[in-house]
Amino acid sequence: MDLNGMTTYVAALSVSTERVTEFIKRFPAFSNFLSAQKTGAQENVRILCVHLLAIVVGGVICGIFPKTLVPTGITFPTEFWDKAAYCFLFGILASGGSSFWNSALDTLRNVKTTMAKKDS
Repeated sequence: MDLNGMTTYVAALSVSTERVTEFIKRFPAFSNFLSAQKTGAQENVRILCVHLLAIVVGGVICGIFPKTLVPTGITFPTEFWDKAAYCFLFGILASGGSSFWNSALDTLRNVKTTMAKKDS
């Protein structure tokens, strides 16, 4: 399996999962529950629901992803339950990946800010 292709595939799933999840979070019917921060146990439930939503969104996007865009070496199973498990796995990777990409971007911004301060 091509590692670059796999990384690109998960990155594309992560970005699309992040955008769709943010869209759903901002939808008026869900925004009070999913977007507004709570306190205590309610906040833990809200965060858990957002993570579960991201996993479902990532799995659905993986399932409808055009097969022509999937890198070589990644094969879609033919059995329904095998494909569902495959999409669930990539949904988890995509939802966890979005947190990873956000963290990586924050780190790069901090490095850039630190380098700019040193140059001044």
